[in-house]
Amino acid sequence: MVHFLAFVVRRQCPVIPFALVAGLAAPMVMLSAPRAIANDFETCTSRLIGAGLETAAAAGACGQALHPTDLASCTLDVTGVAEVSAEQALTACQSDRRPNELATCVTDIYRSLDVASATAVLNNCRLSVLPVRFADCVVGVADAATLSTAESMNRCIAAGYRPEDVAPTFIFSR
Repeated sequence: MVHFLAFVVRRQCPVIPFALVAGLAAPMVMLSAPRAIANDFETCTSRLIGAGLETAAAAGACGQALHPTDLASCTLDVTGVAEVSAEQALTACQSDRRPNELATCVTDIYRSLDVASATAVLNNCRLSVLPVRFADCVVGVADAATLSTAESMNRCIAAGYRPEDVAPTFIFSR
């Protein structure tokens, strides 16, 4: 059996131009990414300043954010629906892992129910682990049981329950 070098060379030829193109394109992609991220920070800061926040507060919040556009969207959505200050909305959006879901929670509760305290809605949505599910609970409980918004938020935010009818050796501690 005779092996020819020509067959090996023909197989390698298409690989070489592909490797050259990939090698030249990779640095271009890496250089364009920081510009796109920087634009997110610029957009976040300008949107927060437009919402009425001080320049230093907006720059600091956007500079510390992992996803600055989500932070700005959350803050603007909450202030657009609820009667809270931009500072309160920014603080809540900064402290939440899911700022877009926080804004959805506040918006859903405001659109579906009569709200007496905007701060209570914002704080309960912020404290909830799953804000969208919390909003669904609040709206559903308030509609079905004809409870006030505050009472339905209290029922839905309660994470635990008190054990009843347990063995006499069980010691419950607070």
